[in-house]
Amino acid sequence: MRKYLLMAVLSLLMLAACNGNQNGTVEDVGEEAFFSANLQRTGVYQSAPVKKPVASDWTFQTGEWVFTAPAVVEDTVYFGSYDGNLYAVNTTTGEEMWRFPLNDVVISSPAVVDDLVFIGGLDGTLYAIDRQTGEEKWRFATGGGILSSPAVVDGLVVVGSQDGILYALKAADGEEAWRVTGNAPILFEAAVVDGLVIFAEADGKLTAVNANTGDLAWETRLGDEGSVTTGPVVGDDAIYIVLSDANLVGSLYAIDLETHHFFWKYQLKTEGYSSPAVWEDLVFVTDLDGLVTAVEQSSGNARWEFASNSTLFSAPAIAGNFLYFGSWDKNLYALDAARGREMWRLPLGGGVSSPAVYDGVLYVGADDGNLYAISDSE
Repeated sequence: MRKYLLMAVLSLLMLAACNGNQNGTVEDVGEEAFFSANLQRTGVYQSAPVKKPVASDWTFQTGEWVFTAPAVVEDTVYFGSYDGNLYAVNTTTGEEMWRFPLNDVVISSPAVVDDLVFIGGLDGTLYAIDRQTGEEKWRFATGGGILSSPAVVDGLVVVGSQDGILYALKAADGEEAWRVTGNAPILFEAAVVDGLVIFAEADGKLTAVNANTGDLAWETRLGDEGSVTTGPVVGDDAIYIVLSDANLVGSLYAIDLETHHFFWKYQLKTEGYSSPAVWEDLVFVTDLDGLVTAVEQSSGNARWEFASNSTLFSAPAIAGNFLYFGSWDKNLYALDAARGREMWRLPLGGGVSSPAVYDGVLYVGADDGNLYAISDSE
């Protein structure tokens, strides 16, 4: 258990906000925002890219580290802070609309659907909050801390807990619809595709269940040794996920989406705690040595690598052909996603968390306690 808790602590630094299809071409589904852009967790945002950034449109100061990935809907950005609060901030002015106290470090990135914001707490509570007023609508207590970002599908909120249970709750009132009990903590967010919820337990088991009933569809084990260090990401033909072995070396695994069998494995230089991103024929993965690697989906071979100046805990975000990520060197980077060429870097006030892109603006937090809004100067 202590090993899994250590994995959870490290995952705080990488947890990085629209329902879409499998290959990252996300459809416009209205007032929704999820971790890594959609329920497949591809990291691809339906937004104009920021090609040449201004220093920042505005910054919003919290009391501590902002590491959750922002969720943006219409004129409001929602995000958590180490100071124990969930914030709602106006995207135009940077003014606070409301804050909701979770009374502990906020690790879970918020999800927004219709009029509600869903977020988990380290005390094991899942909260549903009115996105306009900040008033609590309901809460549900699990048996362990919630580190991951909720998924919302067909009126159900689905989230895993450190107690090893995947819960599905009715979004309207928080009533439990079903649960799936595993054998190890569920530390990372689930993905949703074709009516299935796909989730990973910390010990390396990958499971798919029916989104409406929780009935088992299939399960597979990702090797005999190692711990899961990201949630699953769904591409056209495969599921991608990162595990770390007993020697603290990470590997990106590809699991065939149809057969659920092992497809290929790409070994990283060291551990990786950032959710991969999927775009066109590539999978992007980062590691603690500061390396971003573009891996070909068909072969598992590296197409390009980019070395930043410090550790990476940021889940990549993609808009247009721009790949964005933050580094512990206090820079926000933009790369040409196809070739890995640096397009620009923007210095911020601290180690940079996972960005989100909405309506041509980048939103990203940092360990200086700020949320930054960065638009295009063109």
